[in-house]
Amino acid sequence: MSNFYTGDTGSLYVGGQRVAKVVNWTLDGTVEPLETTNTGDEARTYVYGLQSYSGTCNAIYWDNDSGGLAMKDLLTNIYRTDGTTPTATSQLSLRASDSRKFAVDVLFTTASAAVSAGSVTSVSLQFVVNGHLQDVSFTG
Repeated sequence: MSNFYTGDTGSLYVGGQRVAKVVNWTLDGTVEPLETTNTGDEARTYVYGLQSYSGTCNAIYWDNDSGGLAMKDLLTNIYRTDGTTPTATSQLSLRASDSRKFAVDVLFTTASAAVSAGSVTSVSLQFVVNGHLQDVSFTG
């Protein structure tokens, strides 16, 4: 039987704990081509160079079972009254389901909260990945 993954099955985990239901998310991967062409070659040649990843997600703003803000750790480095720790990263898991996910170490770079009448409050987030992907069970 075929499985379809939708926004209904998406979720966001920080530090192994579910902090948000995700409306949608993206993870963009890029690799720089490094030129290896030699003098006298008649065509350019390349090898894979540095990898980089960035992404976005739109998460629903909600309280956890103990009444605390579920995404507190996720928003702490952006919405604050003092300076941000330069090396503060978050362990992030973007999931289409429990068995289909990416796990990464990220720096959240942008948060945009949106509140409107008749709609669920959401936070749009942008992030960059620090280093390599840690778990890629999305592709297998």
